[in-house]
Amino acid sequence: MGRIEKNSWESFATEFSIHYNDPSGEFITGIAMSDNKKLIWDIPTRLFHWGIVITLGYSWYSISIEGNLDHHFLSGYIATGLIIFRVIWGFVGSRYARFGSFIYKPSELGAYLKSFFSREGGKYAGHNPLGAISVFALLLVILFQAVTGMFADDEYYYFAPLNQFVSSGTAGQLTELHKANVNVIIGLAVLHIVAILFYWLYKKEKLIIAMITGKKSDEQGRYEAIPNSRLPIAIAIGIGVVIAGILYYVVNHL
Repeated sequence: MGRIEKNSWESFATEFSIHYNDPSGEFITGIAMSDNKKLIWDIPTRLFHWGIVITLGYSWYSISIEGNLDHHFLSGYIATGLIIFRVIWGFVGSRYARFGSFIYKPSELGAYLKSFFSREGGKYAGHNPLGAISVFALLLVILFQAVTGMFADDEYYYFAPLNQFVSSGTAGQLTELHKANVNVIIGLAVLHIVAILFYWLYKKEKLIIAMITGKKSDEQGRYEAIPNSRLPIAIAIGIGVVIAGILYYVVNHL
């Protein structure tokens, strides 16, 4: 057999993920599975993400298109439960779901903005400094929407569970704030989508796929994966049951 040139072998090994010992020149002929993806987002975080997208979308649709306040209230309760869950999960969830993992110093944000248009692969496994601002902003405005919605009314027939605890004037003001805040949520959501498209088309970071599968590509070995454990799911289910029970009581017995 003819001698295989080293450079040719390196190309072949890279293509088929064949590992070799370069310093000694001794090649390992076993073929390995190529997998540079790391588990970053746990299942509860992903379910929250897509759940809040669906419930907020339907909340808008139910009131703006259907004009169905029964459906609007129901989707609002679900969104309220989801946002409460995410706040709790921000303290007890897995590594990258915790708020502490994406609270950055102003200097870190400044450094990130300076390299914003770099096409270099993602440095951050979880939310980057700019993404963190977007996440916190969305959580705050959605939480505000949930709180004001719990006091809202239509002045005639529909009254939210906590409406009885405030004056009619206060309820009216909170209802108006609830309506106005919709535009803030839509604006932030549009910015969020534009940013995702920018990262996908310009930086080649597939953030949507990562939030579906939970995994992100890590070509340079920068990320530390979270454990693939069922424990977070069990904890999340427990938290969800408690939140659902509290909301059920508030809606039906207060």
